[in-house]
Amino acid sequence: MKNKLLAIFQISVTVFFIYYTLSKIGLHKILEVVKSADLLFILFASIVYFLSQIISSERLWFILKKNNLIISSKENIKLYMIGIFYNFFIPGGVGGDAYKGVLMNKKFQWSLKKIYKLLILDRLIGFGVIICLILVFSGFILDLEFMSKFGAFLAPLYALLFVVGKIIVQKIFDNESIYTRSFFISHIIQILQFGSIILILFSLGVTNNYFTFLYIFLISSVLSIFSFGGIGIREYVFFTLASNTAVGPDIATSVGLIFTFSALISSVPGLYFLIKIKSKKKLST
Repeated sequence: MKNKLLAIFQISVTVFFIYYTLSKIGLHKILEVVKSADLLFILFASIVYFLSQIISSERLWFILKKNNLIISSKENIKLYMIGIFYNFFIPGGVGGDAYKGVLMNKKFQWSLKKIYKLLILDRLIGFGVIICLILVFSGFILDLEFMSKFGAFLAPLYALLFVVGKIIVQKIFDNESIYTRSFFISHIIQILQFGSIILILFSLGVTNNYFTFLYIFLISSVLSIFSFGGIGIREYVFFTLASNTAVGPDIATSVGLIFTFSALISSVPGLYFLIKIKSKKKLST
């Protein structure tokens, strides 16, 4: 019942924000912008985003290995891709991480409780880095006067946030040893995704406001958990927050839409691996 309610909520949020954003801009304007985009840059953006997911799977692999859950990197990538596919195409229901945990439990007989704890830890470290980046970016975005007065404190603030995260991981998960490397890997993931956004901006002929768009992207990454695959909310966030830039709302919204498309393309390998697993089960029965 809870899974169905979550699915209904996510789909409702997705539909509402798609409708609201398109009603403000017009579908025809979005289509015109997307048609004029440079497909080569969009292809590169999709590749860079896919690489960020490979690195993300390696972060999970490192966490599992450090907690004596031994799995090959290749097998871990397969299961990670399946999880991405589930998160993108199966709203609510059995989430990608939950299904990935079930597959690991069946294949390796690992404790589900331990798997889920580590999957949550993996997500929280990534989420924590996004929050840290948002706080630091805010200083640059919101006020130049603020930067002139408090810019020197950003590095100590970041270090403080790092230490706070380390303490939380130690107290709640008793996993301090994996924190530093996972925190570092999470930055590589974000840098690659920043690269994907910049390539999308290139594809649309946007030559300024990159820093602002990266900041908007970080905000959308946090809020996208409330919709189905981030669809709808991501586009709405770009549409709303880019209003203070020289970029038109149709182009700003298209940035979020094309990024969603890149994420969708990156989830397709998960379908392939899922079909292989299903076919193996049929053959064994």
